[in-house]
Amino acid sequence: MSILETAKQRYSAKVFDTTRKISDDDIHTLKTIFQLSPSSINIQPWHVLITDNQETKAKITQATQGYYAFNEQKILDASHIMVLCVKNEINQAHLDKLLAKEQADGRIPNDDILNMTKTLRDGFLASQSEHPEKLQAWAANQVYIALGQLLLATADMGIDAVPIEGFDVNILAETFNLTEKGLTPLTLVAFGYHSDADFNANLPKSRFELDDIFTTF
Repeated sequence: MSILETAKQRYSAKVFDTTRKISDDDIHTLKTIFQLSPSSINIQPWHVLITDNQETKAKITQATQGYYAFNEQKILDASHIMVLCVKNEINQAHLDKLLAKEQADGRIPNDDILNMTKTLRDGFLASQSEHPEKLQAWAANQVYIALGQLLLATADMGIDAVPIEGFDVNILAETFNLTEKGLTPLTLVAFGYHSDADFNANLPKSRFELDDIFTTF
């Protein structure tokens, strides 16, 4: 299937088949695709929690009560849930770890490239750090870039998914001690295979026309 055909047939699953589970091999592939996602200055400011455990999924639904109750069954019925988090602090330790990994992977062949990379990255982050809320928004944007890649890859593999932002961030963070771990949850992603009862599976896509969203200049 071409990437265009994958994009055309991808949709957000609303009802999952509880009898079907995603294989360990496919989950490993999805993890690797997320790992390979692009990010600005290769900053990779993310951490992902993943589970297929029913008790853990039930704990997640503590954050989907009341106004967000419409998302509870999706979480319980899905094969796997990912919690996509952004790191709360992009600090020197993170930059040092990143630089060391790039060196180990052969991206930095000599000291000149090392010093240039370090100077540019440190300078960029220093300028962003003058406004902490701007830095955090920038970091969160990188996670959403990875989310887009993950969703397209999922569809290409014949797996259904739905991103879920309808949850109480504070409750989820408290339930799993995420603040203490330096993380903020941004979105959940439920993965599985849609049920025959999924009304959204057969609905046509609806998007603005190309002329409405593109201007050639």
